[in-house]
Amino acid sequence: MPEIKKNADILFFGAAYCALIVGFCLYYVKLAGITGLIIIHFTGGVGADFLDGAPNALAMLFTGTAITTINACIAGILYSRNNVLMRITGILTLIMALLIVIAVSCIITVN
Repeated sequence: MPEIKKNADILFFGAAYCALIVGFCLYYVKLAGITGLIIIHFTGGVGADFLDGAPNALAMLFTGTAITTINACIAGILYSRNNVLMRITGILTLIMALLIVIAVSCIITVN
C-alpha cells in the first residue's frame, strides 16, 4: 500500500513535467520563429506595456522546469518525514506549472 501512495504522489510531479512539455511544444510551434518583439504583458484598456523577444517566454518555461525539479527533490526528502507536506508540495508544483503554461498560452494568443 505505501508504494501505491508514493506513486500517486509522484504523479503530481509527472503531470507538472507533462504540462511544461506542452508549454515547450506550444513555444516551439508558435513563438520560436519570431525574431522581433512580442507582447509579454497586456493590460486591458491600456494596451501592451511590456515588449520583449520570444526568448523571454522560453525563460519562463525553463524557470518552471527548474522550480519543478527543485520541488521534486524537496518532496523526496520530505517523503520519509511527512507525507502530507510532500503531497502539498506536489499539488502546488502542479498548479505552478499549469499557471506557467497558461501564461505562455496567453502570450501566444496576444501575439
